Amino acid sequence: MRILVYGDSNSWGYLDDGSGTRHPERWPVMMARHLREAGSEIELVEECLPGRTTNIDDPQEGVWCNGHTPLRAILLSQQPLDHIILMLGTNDLKARFGRDAPAITAGVMALLAINHDTAAGPGGWYGEAPAPVTVICPPELGEQADDPGWIRHREWRGGRATSQALPPVMREACIAAGAGFIDGNRHAVSSPRDPIHWSAATQAAFGAAIAREIRTAG
Repeated sequence: MRILVYGDSNSWGYLDDGSGTRHPERWPVMMARHLREAGSEIELVEECLPGRTTNIDDPQEGVWCNGHTPLRAILLSQQPLDHIILMLGTNDLKARFGRDAPAITAGVMALLAINHDTAAGPGGWYGEAPAPVTVICPPELGEQADDPGWIRHREWRGGRATSQALPPVMREACIAAGAGFIDGNRHAVSSPRDPIHWSAATQAAFGAAIAREIRTAG
């Protein structure tokens, strides 16, 4: 089973310690490990970029952070794929984008539309089927994001409230689009020392939980 994870810094393995070092036991790696231990033959493909948005250019971080722009090329270059796991939307919460929960969800739906129109599923280069997708709604931002004393408060101002409104909106849209849905809040919380990123323990627990979700979904 060939699984592509398409995400941002939390899927890349950026920890709450601010070191910028890629955590070797990040959640996609742990997910694949648990699936293998359960008897599945897994080939993990990681396409995760810190700062990545759903479908909007970031004038501060760089236009290459737009997750919409490279997706079709990535799907075709990495095909055949048996499953895609998509977790984006956290960076859309930045104040400079002014996005609410429906707008962020629309960004995710734009990515699903690309996948639907790209025959990157099983069957090789001349296959006709897209790969099935599971969308993970990113967990809400931590309380520190609301603290005016936090060094990045201005950049993320208002993002926590939007992140809390996101799960039901995204769930409904994914159901309508025929995509799988997992609420990331069930399995992860942002770190108390970094409201955007996770601890090493959360990375490990999240990977184990997503493996269970994938197995249960069949």
